[in-house]
Amino acid sequence: MPVAAQALTASQLEQAVQARPTHAQLPLQIQMNDVNDRRAPLQDWLGGVPTVWILADYTCETLCGPAISIVSNALADTGLSAGKDFRLIVTGFDAKDTAAQALTMKNAQLSPRGGLAEHSAFLRAAAPEIGALSDAFGVQPVYDREHDQYAHPAAALVVTPDGRISRALSALAVDATSLRLALVEAGQGHVGGWTDQIHLLCYGFDPASGTYTLAARRLLIATSSLSVIVLALLIGLLLRREHATR
Repeated sequence: MPVAAQALTASQLEQAVQARPTHAQLPLQIQMNDVNDRRAPLQDWLGGVPTVWILADYTCETLCGPAISIVSNALADTGLSAGKDFRLIVTGFDAKDTAAQALTMKNAQLSPRGGLAEHSAFLRAAAPEIGALSDAFGVQPVYDREHDQYAHPAAALVVTPDGRISRALSALAVDATSLRLALVEAGQGHVGGWTDQIHLLCYGFDPASGTYTLAARRLLIATSSLSVIVLALLIGLLLRREHATR
């Protein structure tokens, strides 16, 4: 649940640091409303595809807007198809925020590219539902009463189609490659192609930075595996040619 404070101290700000969850299950039955006041359980908003979640304050004047812009532009550059391969979901921390405020942030910050407008949802919920969702994400937002804003991590959380948290990426430093790999991983073979699976072998996820980095050991394994496949195909071709000449 959000923690209220009149003046945020260093220790209170530390509470907002995200405890990165591993395969935590989201509360699928909580009710959430979009900018058109359509109300549905969280499970319906997932849409049966991997989703990227951003938790934001719709009246935030600092980092929430840029985080949405950075993540949505990176998604548009992944080469994946919005709606078919993923959806973007932004959820408000503040139960007082209105549908109009959520729509204003959507129009101001969401990338117009890649069909994201049709395949994103800017959601709101009551305080108990927001608390349950924040707990599942491992986020403890701290309320700054003086400025009527929340201190919270700027994260892009990747969720599997069945509502389990797969990865937590930095919303302010994320790139298209990391997002694509995270979505391919969350899609469990249903997103991307075989080259993406090879890249997952080559890249390792660094939880400290919230990004995928090239891992030498994985690169060696992937290169060796590819070499074995090519060698096997070459031997098979030579044997077939030898058999044909007899």
